[in-house]
Amino acid sequence: MTNFKIPIITLLLLFVGTNISFSQSSWEPQTNITGYISTEINYFDELEGYDLNYSAAVSEAGILMSYQPKSNFRIKGVFVYRPKFDIDQMLNEAFGELTISEEINFKAGRFLLPLSPTNTYYYAPVNTSATLPILVTNHEFYPVTIDGGSFNGSIGSEFKVNYDFFAGGFMNSTWLRTGAVRFFGDEVNYFKDQIGSSATLDPSYSNTYNFGFGGRVGFSYKSNIDVGFSTFKPNDQDVPLLIDVPAGALGPNSPATQIVQESLFEKFSYGVNVKFQYNNTKLVGEYWYSDLKIDGSATDLEGGFVELNHRINKVTPYVRYEDQKTADVDYKRYTAGVNYKPSFTKTFKLEYMRYEHSSGDINGFVGTLIYSF
Repeated sequence: MTNFKIPIITLLLLFVGTNISFSQSSWEPQTNITGYISTEINYFDELEGYDLNYSAAVSEAGILMSYQPKSNFRIKGVFVYRPKFDIDQMLNEAFGELTISEEINFKAGRFLLPLSPTNTYYYAPVNTSATLPILVTNHEFYPVTIDGGSFNGSIGSEFKVNYDFFAGGFMNSTWLRTGAVRFFGDEVNYFKDQIGSSATLDPSYSNTYNFGFGGRVGFSYKSNIDVGFSTFKPNDQDVPLLIDVPAGALGPNSPATQIVQESLFEKFSYGVNVKFQYNNTKLVGEYWYSDLKIDGSATDLEGGFVELNHRINKVTPYVRYEDQKTADVDYKRYTAGVNYKPSFTKTFKLEYMRYEHSSGDINGFVGTLIYSF
């Protein structure tokens, strides 16, 4: 519970203060509750070390609640069930937001980071693809959510400059498994096993907390073009690494074993993201780079994707290319799919994907049925 004290207290204080300050204004409080259930089918042709190469399951079940007691203040909460996630990981958003003007807004609590426009489409019903980009699911460059505060706004009309600066704490959650087979989010560990990598993050890392700050500055013209520049700087942190020790390394007759060794991680991430839209055609892309030092030794992390989609009435075909480089693992993913949305309540997605890596290629299919309410 400790991790929730600061954002929840801040949220309550902001709510009480705002209610007092604007109690004289005439406004009808507004409440909105929506949700969805996403059922997913996965099939992979060449997975090793998994009990099944195919599976069907409820991959997500989310509920969004918002309450707007005043015209310039709202409270929002989003809770998303995902198999084998703990409660803290399922609470995606819980914040209060005060709007001074279009140019100045304040947010406090837990919220999705504004560093990637893809986070806008983090939830299944509004994400064109059946899968999120690796850039988001692997958390290599920044966490998905943060417990803290944000100062944001936009300036201009047709041509806009928008900004969002934030700071706060977050739970380290690198490589969380998702999907019916639970392969997504675990690609780095999987390929590390394939090449016999000598070190990876120890699972205990996911139970640690860190702090960071960053922001995004974007430039847009109408709804046609948006270009943004983002940075994120977490605090330097001792990170537990799981090291494979070969037989004989600890003594003449010592067996092969694994040990946990803490190393100092110093990281600074920065990226650029773009969106071009013309009528029903949209192109989005991102590239991120991290200067990472492990005990003073430099390691480059790189990741990016580009996605093209075109809506034809209720059908949206799409293609995506991704590339991820992390320490000793470098792989690519190609995706092609179709999104069919006959109504607000129903969405169908079907996509083919291909992973390319030096240890061997993997082909897979993902089918998703989403019911929204």
